[in-house]
Amino acid sequence: MDESKSWAEAVAIKNEKIVFVGTKNEAMLWKGSSTRLINNPDGMLLPGFIDTHVHLLSGGIEMSQCYLNDLGSPEEIFEAIKDYLNKNPDAEWIRGGGWLLPIFPDGNPLKEWLDEISSDKPIFLYSADVHSAWVNSKALELAGINSQTKDPPGGVIERYPNTKEPSGVLRESAMDLVASLLPKITKNEIQKGLDVSIKEASRFGITTVLDAGTDTYPPNYSSEKNYDGLSAYEGISNDNNTSIRVAASQYAHPIFWRKHLPIIKKRRYDNDFGSMNIIKFFIDGVIEGGTAAMIEPYLGTNNHGIMNWSSDTLNVAFYEYEKAGFQIHAHAIGDLGIRTTLDAFEYARINNKTTDQRHMICHTQLVHPDDIIRFKDLGVLASFQPLWAYPDKYIKDLTIPRLGKPRSDWIYPINSVKKAGGRITGGSDWTVSSLNPLYGIEVAITRKEPGQKDGESLIPEEAVTLETILNGYTLEAAYGLFLDDKIGSIEVGKLADIVVLDRNLFKIPKHEIHSVKVNQTIFNGKIVYEKD
Repeated sequence: MDESKSWAEAVAIKNEKIVFVGTKNEAMLWKGSSTRLINNPDGMLLPGFIDTHVHLLSGGIEMSQCYLNDLGSPEEIFEAIKDYLNKNPDAEWIRGGGWLLPIFPDGNPLKEWLDEISSDKPIFLYSADVHSAWVNSKALELAGINSQTKDPPGGVIERYPNTKEPSGVLRESAMDLVASLLPKITKNEIQKGLDVSIKEASRFGITTVLDAGTDTYPPNYSSEKNYDGLSAYEGISNDNNTSIRVAASQYAHPIFWRKHLPIIKKRRYDNDFGSMNIIKFFIDGVIEGGTAAMIEPYLGTNNHGIMNWSSDTLNVAFYEYEKAGFQIHAHAIGDLGIRTTLDAFEYARINNKTTDQRHMICHTQLVHPDDIIRFKDLGVLASFQPLWAYPDKYIKDLTIPRLGKPRSDWIYPINSVKKAGGRITGGSDWTVSSLNPLYGIEVAITRKEPGQKDGESLIPEEAVTLETILNGYTLEAAYGLFLDDKIGSIEVGKLADIVVLDRNLFKIPKHEIHSVKVNQTIFNGKIVYEKD
């Protein structure tokens, strides 16, 4: 995955670095009495995968909570919640999440269904995309949410038809009305969660991540000795025994961003295995919840979605954070959200007179055709979550009906951005979707559900080549993190972050890519995961 995309037969690693790339016979000259020799004639080596949008720490913590990810029916979800309650009878709250919006009519489950499971303990369950929360009546009562409660700025309290009574789902900032009451995560839970999630990442060949929002506001982690998620990341960035590199980020809040800037600056670090120099901005919401910001209203409505930031404030905030030396990682999904974000990048670029900031827009779901070229012109990377780019229930039941034609043809324009000269990277947004990069890689080149040879595709002209998307998960991702001189390709002198696959991705049918297994993950010259 070097610039010329050359191939080689063998690699030699000494200590933490790659010392040879070339033929098998020449590589054997490096073999000593204590050398580990790995033969893999049917497989392939790649640079370690780099995930440019993942919630690694919170994902590990979620796995110990009421975990509803990948459940396919309301009945399965109800049983999982009951099972969690039975196993955790002393829990003050039932908390967790991962439920899929399309499972319920209009993505809108009711509080009564949770009340039947527990009416005396509050329940708070994030949706899989973390832009909605499902709560029971007890949680609403504790938060003081009733028919008289107004929707907070940037949020929606879902209500029963023709009434103002809350029905049990809170969108966007409305979630904070209940989330602010949740018990703080302890230091022990943070450390255990991070340990679990790092092992998961190694299992899938991931050696570097951009954690898209560690914490600052609202604080949701432990307050004991001022220990939080960022403390945990800074700790492993100094630990020679770690098995992952983490580019951590902190949130900018639309109201408090200026007050937080000097605090965030004090928490910046850059160590052997990680850094914190990225600021996460939530620009808008999501299409399936009707909260992504749209140039034209959602079909059949007057709703343009929600902009969390005014354009003027966003311009100034981008300018100030960029001036302070931070990279910006912006969640933007609707065409208005993306356009406004690009406008703010342009404002900061002009006024700061900068040229190489390598900012990113993540998700990048609905890009107006007029804005495609601006990614190249402004040097902004598009961090796509390619696993979402096939016609699943989210797309068919909640997205296309809200957009109509022709906007539905603008969804996840990975190939358009690439053809226009823009840089693309790959991310999972785990635990929203699978952490395994091979799932996203397959969908990026097929635009079909993983494993489907002849299934329905989503805008097939937006598919990219296998080489292109692999570049997005390796060298291009390293470039986005200012690490392309150290990792992202298998070249002499670079750090030995390598994934060993059991099959050659270029020699198997496209629809089998997701089923390829990782044999070994090598991080900084050490084998940190080995199958079996």
